[in-house]
Amino acid sequence: LGGATLRRLVADGTRVRALVRRIPAAPVAGVDYVFGDLGDPDAVDRLVAGARRVIHVGAATRGGWRDHQVGTIVGTQNVIDSCRRHGVAQLVHISSMSVIDWAGSSAGEPVSETTALEPRAEERGAYTRAKLEAEQRVTDAVARGLPAVILRPGQIFGGGIPLINGAVARAARGRWLVLGDGTLTLPLVYIDDVVDAIVAAVDRGLTGGEVIQLVDRDLLTQREVLDRAGGGRRVVRVPRPLLFALGKLSELPLALVGRSSPVALYRLRSALARLRFESDRAARLLDWTPRVGVREGIRRETAGA
Repeated sequence: LGGATLRRLVADGTRVRALVRRIPAAPVAGVDYVFGDLGDPDAVDRLVAGARRVIHVGAATRGGWRDHQVGTIVGTQNVIDSCRRHGVAQLVHISSMSVIDWAGSSAGEPVSETTALEPRAEERGAYTRAKLEAEQRVTDAVARGLPAVILRPGQIFGGGIPLINGAVARAARGRWLVLGDGTLTLPLVYIDDVVDAIVAAVDRGLTGGEVIQLVDRDLLTQREVLDRAGGGRRVVRVPRPLLFALGKLSELPLALVGRSSPVALYRLRSALARLRFESDRAARLLDWTPRVGVREGIRRETAGA
C-alpha cells in the first residue's frame, strides 16, 4: 500500500519523502528516500522534519508480539511525536478493520465506524492487538491537539497483496480449505481504491480525528472469490461445528505450554462472524466510491494467471 500511494502522489506532482529499510529494487524518480526503521525515533524524525503532511502506512504484518509492538505501536508513537515536534499540518493514519469487535457484532447491524472496538485483542492475535493500540494512540494524540484522520481499510488486495488469504481459504495439498460453508461476506477493497481514499483525505485536509472505514459495497462471499480467483482447485469446506470442536480441544494443551491456538474459540468466533459492512462515511466525507471495485480488481489481478 505504501508503494502504491507513493507512486500515485509522485504522478500527481507531489514532493514525497519515504522511509525505507533498504534501497528499493526500482526506486521512484523524484522521491527522497530516508533509510531507517519506524522503531528508530531518529530515523522517523529525519523523515518528518519539514513535511506538511504525513501518511503513516507502515506496520508489522508478521512475527511475534515483540515484532508487532516495535513495528506498529512504537513506530506509530514515533510518528506521532515527530509530527508534534515539527508542527505537521496533517497525519493520515492507516488503521485496519481488524480493530473492530467482530465476535460481538450483530449480523443485523452493519459494521461501521461506530461499531465497538475489539475488547479481547490479545486473543485475536498480535496484529489486531498492535493495530488497536496504535489507533488508540492516534486518537489520544488528537484529543491533545494532533491534526489527524484515521482510515480503516478492510481486506486490501492487489499490487502484490494476495486476494486469497486465511479469511477466504487456506491452500492444502492442491485444494482450498474453507472455514465454514463459504458464505461469509468479506470486507474487500482494491488497493487502487484505498489509494484514492488516502489522496482524498489529504486533499480535503481532514484533521479532526475522523475515523473512516473503507470497504467495497460489492460484498463478495468466500465462495464467490474462489469461483473467480481459485484457479479451478477443488474446494473443501470445514463445517463450523467441527471447527469449534477442534478449537475447544486445542486450547487446553497449548495453554499448558504457554502458547495460543491458531483455532482458539474466540479467534474462530471472530473469523466466522456473519457480518455486513458499510462505507457511508467515506462517501460523505471523502466523496469516495470505489473507482475500480472488487470485481474489476479481481479481473486485473487474475488476468493471465
